[in-house]
Amino acid sequence: MWTRTVQRLNSAPVEGYSEHVGNKTTIRMTYPEGAPLSDLEYYSNDLFVAVLFKSVDFSWLQAMVKNETLPFWVRLFFWKQVAEKIPLQPKHFRILNPVIIKETAFDILQYSEPQSRFWGRDKNVPTIGVIAVILATHLCDEVSLAGFGYDLNQPKTPLHYFDNLCMAAMNFQTMHNVTTETRFLVRLVKEGVVEDLSGGIHCEF
Repeated sequence: MWTRTVQRLNSAPVEGYSEHVGNKTTIRMTYPEGAPLSDLEYYSNDLFVAVLFKSVDFSWLQAMVKNETLPFWVRLFFWKQVAEKIPLQPKHFRILNPVIIKETAFDILQYSEPQSRFWGRDKNVPTIGVIAVILATHLCDEVSLAGFGYDLNQPKTPLHYFDNLCMAAMNFQTMHNVTTETRFLVRLVKEGVVEDLSGGIHCEF
């Protein structure tokens, strides 16, 4: 017997969009700044998978699991507002194994090891999307993608289904190498490792 698992990333909402994106969520995978702020996006049987990149992320997750108030000084270390409460029981929280992130960045995408820099960043942090794809290939026999991919040749194309960001925004971020990720995703689709349901990766078959 098999079951269908639905991963939703970051703050991708169901409320108000279920006609197009369905109403099932099995895993909500996000880093702290990406977690939904609305209680309506959490369902009692969901698994909340936290992707932790920095030490303060652990403090945030601990507060969420224990249903505690996050100290003001901790909130200062996040680049945008983070959820103050997540209405799930502790048994529904998980931490993504950092080995998955390391495997994605250094083994699969072949990024260089982080270097100390006085200014700026190396683009060697995988997006949550490609990390989720790698996780899915570890957990599932079949993997299908819907509404995911980066076509930088269409800068006015919506980046997400739920906000006003366009694809051009990816040209201005400093952490992710979406060109490398796109080549990798195209290869996965062409070799039949994953199925691209919505054509977001824009492969030529």
